[in-house]
Amino acid sequence: MATITVDGRQIEAPDGAPLLEVLRKHGFYVSSLCYIEGLPPYAGCRTCLVEIEGARGLQLSCTSRVQDGMTVRTSTEEVREARKAVMSIILANHSDRCLTCHRREHCHPGDICLRDDVITHRCVTCPKNYRCELQTTSEVVGMALYEPWEGEPRSFYAMEEHPPADQANPFLEFDPKMCILCTRCVRACDEIRHTGAITLSGRGFETRIAFGAGGPVHESNCDFCGACIDVCPTATLLEHPHKWVAKPERWVPTVCSYCSVGCTIKLGVKDGRGVIVRPDQVNPVSRDQICVRGRFHYDALKPREYLSRPQVRRGDLMAPVSWEEALEQAAAGLAEVVQRHGPDAVAFLVSPLSTNEEAYLAQKLARTVVGTNSIDFTAGAVARATAEAVRRAFGTEALPADLTQLERSNVVVAVGDDIEASHTVAALRIKDAVVRNQAALVVVSPRWNELCDFARVWLRPAPGHEAATVDALARALLADEGVRQRLAAAGVSGLDGAAPGAADVDGLDQAAALLREAAAGQATVSVVYAPSHVGAVAAGHTAAAAANLALAACGAEGAPRSLFILPTDVNVNGLRELGATPEYLPGFSPAGDAVAREALARAWGAPLAETPGLTAHQALAAAAEGRVKALVVVGDNPLMLAPQKAAARRALESLDLLVVIDAVRTDTAALAHVLLPDADTYAKGGTFTQADRRVLLRHPATRPVGEARPAFRILVDLAGALAAKLGRNVSFPYEGPKQVMEEIATILPHYARARYGLLAAGRGRQVLPEAGQEAAAAVQEVPRPASGGEGFALLTSRTLYTSLEAAAIHHREADKLHREEFAEVNVEDAAELGIQDGDQVVLSTPHGELAVPAKATDAVPRGVVFVPLLYDGGAVTALLGPEGTPETVPPVRLAVRSAV
Repeated sequence: MATITVDGRQIEAPDGAPLLEVLRKHGFYVSSLCYIEGLPPYAGCRTCLVEIEGARGLQLSCTSRVQDGMTVRTSTEEVREARKAVMSIILANHSDRCLTCHRREHCHPGDICLRDDVITHRCVTCPKNYRCELQTTSEVVGMALYEPWEGEPRSFYAMEEHPPADQANPFLEFDPKMCILCTRCVRACDEIRHTGAITLSGRGFETRIAFGAGGPVHESNCDFCGACIDVCPTATLLEHPHKWVAKPERWVPTVCSYCSVGCTIKLGVKDGRGVIVRPDQVNPVSRDQICVRGRFHYDALKPREYLSRPQVRRGDLMAPVSWEEALEQAAAGLAEVVQRHGPDAVAFLVSPLSTNEEAYLAQKLARTVVGTNSIDFTAGAVARATAEAVRRAFGTEALPADLTQLERSNVVVAVGDDIEASHTVAALRIKDAVVRNQAALVVVSPRWNELCDFARVWLRPAPGHEAATVDALARALLADEGVRQRLAAAGVSGLDGAAPGAADVDGLDQAAALLREAAAGQATVSVVYAPSHVGAVAAGHTAAAAANLALAACGAEGAPRSLFILPTDVNVNGLRELGATPEYLPGFSPAGDAVAREALARAWGAPLAETPGLTAHQALAAAAEGRVKALVVVGDNPLMLAPQKAAARRALESLDLLVVIDAVRTDTAALAHVLLPDADTYAKGGTFTQADRRVLLRHPATRPVGEARPAFRILVDLAGALAAKLGRNVSFPYEGPKQVMEEIATILPHYARARYGLLAAGRGRQVLPEAGQEAAAAVQEVPRPASGGEGFALLTSRTLYTSLEAAAIHHREADKLHREEFAEVNVEDAAELGIQDGDQVVLSTPHGELAVPAKATDAVPRGVVFVPLLYDGGAVTALLGPEGTPETVPPVRLAVRSAV
């Protein structure tokens, strides 16, 4: 540490630290319009001038480094005048009327401008008024009436024409005339996001910021993450939605719910509605970065498109009723089913977007009031298959892997259809490893995605052959006698299992050589697998292969910390840990474990069912057969995500009672007998347990629409009403989610640090359960895939731009950029079939058919067709076979219709 003196005050700072960052940290105002913390200084704006004793002239604090004994002065007369002079140069080529106006101190906050009725560039006509860094700097530096150019022609006002503003996309606006050429956006896009969508074009006075080749923003490779907006000091780049909201009333810390990375964000709120999003650095994985979903999908639906009143079915119509009547009808119907047909005639589906507290309440309601273990979620089969594969490998599915390792890795193996789209910030950390740590990246994916451009080796197996390819890599390492001996000495079993034949994929030997070198050199290796929402059998095999590879590359001790399974949705891990799964009670105790069951019965005051319940797909099948009579759906939507869509619809229609708790009128909600309106995702508090089992706290930010209530309150009220009708002496004495977490922490000791007080203070993180972590690891046998059969291989997975809520109600603007409304076909296949972009094609399997516009692309190989999972509310699931079988994703036949 070094001791320096700043304006007569002694402070301590790390020796060699950037002086600008140290000054800001200790409360000294030093403007800098081009500096980005964490990146090398650009030194373009020159506004961070300070006086350093012993140095010749004034110095830039962004390029200066702390030295012991340094004396710094930040506010001398010479420094102040120099900053004004520098600012005058910047303002000479900027619309500055709002920045040098002498009346600003009298007309806050945003009164009608009285200075000049012919000047159009003034503070009240700028959408970034009161949140503009250039405006703040001008005020602090004292630019009012400081016009050294008086009497000289002004370059900004002398220009006959400025480049027009680009307002043609729904997310981001770009106004070049507001630009001061600080290049923050260029460097953020290139050095932070590794995208390079923004460049400097032209020379000299003609230098401009440009997207792509200089065309519209949406024609570039911009992915609308908004990192450029966060760093832009002016109104050059800003959000399109709610851009005229100058200042939110408050900022509320919460967590993005759109993938299992669990990026922490701050939601700006005004009049009870979210109006702007910024990253919040609580999650060390996401830090100051988010993606287009986290930044803009809060605004995917308008308030009128959310459910606002409870409804009950009256014949073919849904009638709005009071909460009392809706809860009474739901409780009475459930009680009748339980009394007439028994507890096993009732099943529950809980969305993995539900909070931990909601999931815990739902399973407690199912187990203590109804008396059933039949609780699951639609994509639970995939989560179960991957979890069980990991459990077979390491004795537990709760691995101690920390996602912050990704960017520190030397070798990364990324397995998934498109991790860039499904888990964007995890993909960003992988790119960080490649760009900043010179890591070698191996991508295993049949479909091109952005990570492929960063890969040292892209292994492109046929769809369904991913597991065989990953296992072939593992077997190549396990063929080394030294690797086998080390694993055997650590007690790893399965080393002598039958090794499948080598996968027929180009680049396999090169990838194996990279991993072999890393394993021999004690390098940090990370194996990342992101399963899709469908195809549980394939997901289980791929997870097993990934575990084998982690063991072979990292050894028995390092493998559990180097294998990253990225669940399909934000709180999949939370649902499984808290018992919203038919085979496990909270804490991963098997439902048949008498000791665990008795302990919970004492804590809850009610006996529990002894046998595991039905999975989601078993429950739907049982409903079609008449064995399940009632289904309670909490935010889930089987008609979007369940394979065999037609069969799922028939199952739901055959129920005696369907109770749906949801914020929007999904296809499943449209069939409900009782529909209870949930608050939207940002109107609810609670916690999520994200991919690496970090527990994150979210605060309620917005107001529920109309009479909607948070699912937490609905479940508590429903439990009380149903318990009274069934005569159950079970208590749900919760005033809010905080009390639920207190009970969870009491029952599950590894959630003790997830209490709200610790999480709010930034000191809480779940301590993983230790049960099973001492178990010896095992290498698993991964079966070879069967032949695909006739037709095109079908791929489907989550894409980047389509809003989940909007897709659930078939909103025509679910994909506001309209990039993900096509079936992707290889260009050569398209040429052979005579398919032009936009032509309608019909995809068919024995289970159903789908008409969709086609798009020719090299992103998919020959013989493959890709359909986005959320297109038209999950329309692709009509093509899928039974979940839990190898036929879940069958080959499809493709017929061509002429363009409309």
